[in-house]
Amino acid sequence: MDFETAFRYRFVLAFLALGLVFGALAAVVPFFLAPRNKGKDALATYESGIIPDRGAWRQFSLAYYLYALLYLAVAVDVIYLFPVAIVYRTMAGWRVLGEVAAFVGVIALAVIYSWRTGAFRWE
Repeated sequence: MDFETAFRYRFVLAFLALGLVFGALAAVVPFFLAPRNKGKDALATYESGIIPDRGAWRQFSLAYYLYALLYLAVAVDVIYLFPVAIVYRTMAGWRVLGEVAAFVGVIALAVIYSWRTGAFRWE
């Protein structure tokens, strides 16, 4: 890499180096600051100062995971709509409107399918 190219990308290289330094620090510093002697209470479950009456490992309903997965899929798809909405001003036309409608239609089909299969019912 010649000097002119490195100078052009100096900010990118600086942020890359800074990210590597912070990543290395985050991995190394806990070894020096963490306490070495852990008592028996360090492994106990603690929640708001209340002594638990049962263990922390409990089974959750499968519906919770399906609901969370559906939310994640819809949230990621909606994130993709923001750049499309910004670029849509410069690309007016029926083709772009059809593509956006097809994209939103697929999201709507996923929600309707989940609704019909009962993913939104808490039982």
